[in-house]
Amino acid sequence: TELPLLKGATETLIATVVPSDATNKRVTWSSTNTAVATVENGTVTAVSGGNATITVTTEDGNHTARCEVTVTVSATGVTLSQTELSLAKGATATLTATVVPSDATNQKVMWSSNNISIAKVENGIVTAVSGGNATITVTTEDGNHTATCSVTVEATSAVEDVVFASVVVSPNPFGEQLCITYGDLRGQ
Repeated sequence: TELPLLKGATETLIATVVPSDATNKRVTWSSTNTAVATVENGTVTAVSGGNATITVTTEDGNHTARCEVTVTVSATGVTLSQTELSLAKGATATLTATVVPSDATNQKVMWSSNNISIAKVENGIVTAVSGGNATITVTTEDGNHTATCSVTVEATSAVEDVVFASVVVSPNPFGEQLCITYGDLRGQ
């Protein structure tokens, strides 16, 4: 009464007319959605993702029996909108994952970074954390297919580095001259 199938698969349903000594045992088969599943002499063919009801009807008395067919389409791969990114520290970029084929039943993907101290990712949004290189990977929930994006995060400038080392740079932003102060040490 229930039949799960993958797109392209076939399965044969067997109709049993009762009573077993009935004179006319001829039946007809039909599908409520031939775009999803077709049926011929009891053989169901999964055409595309979705649901269909297969009905068998006796010629004598129009008695019916039904089978609910659910066709799923497996993911065969995944692609990313970009395979390389170059970002400044603190910048973000959005990667878009496309599950192949486009009609795959399960479109869910998981994101990961091989170095979250360089670049992290959440729902395809990449955030540059610090200078260096990282690889962002997207993985399909169905089939564990992967695609990657190489991320280069530009290292911070020398002025930014010294600011983080408790050195005061003024004025900020500066023009032709700047003053660097660290405790009693001063320079221009």
